[in-house]
Amino acid sequence: MEKKKLLLTVVTPEKTVLADKPVDFVTIPALEGEMGVMPGHAAFVVQLKEGLMHYKEGVHKEVFSILSGFAEIYKDRVLVLAEAAELAKEVNEERARQAYQKAKETLAIRGADLDLDEAQASLRRAAIRLKAAEFKRKHSQ
Repeated sequence: MEKKKLLLTVVTPEKTVLADKPVDFVTIPALEGEMGVMPGHAAFVVQLKEGLMHYKEGVHKEVFSILSGFAEIYKDRVLVLAEAAELAKEVNEERARQAYQKAKETLAIRGADLDLDEAQASLRRAAIRLKAAEFKRKHSQ
């Protein structure tokens, strides 16, 4: 008997990042903390925060950086609607590091025309992309 799978879909305003990918397990960065989802999970809608989303298919594991949004779990389907999502292996670690440094410097300067909310969001985005890149580097050796 074949093991039951979840179908994972990840969508951003720009594109469908992943469509109906059969997976065994998904961990999503819910607003209240990480949430694990397996086949047969109760129907649920949850708000997402910036963080890493992991999925496992057999022994294969992938990681995404997720920038806020929502996830719907329903009938062995997980639909992630994210502001942005990027597969860890596609993140350029050096560019992510530079973006993080620039965001920190922008916040430190605090010029009169600084949009504080936007600057803090840029720092969070850069930090999660950097975390995804570091995860990729550590787990690909």
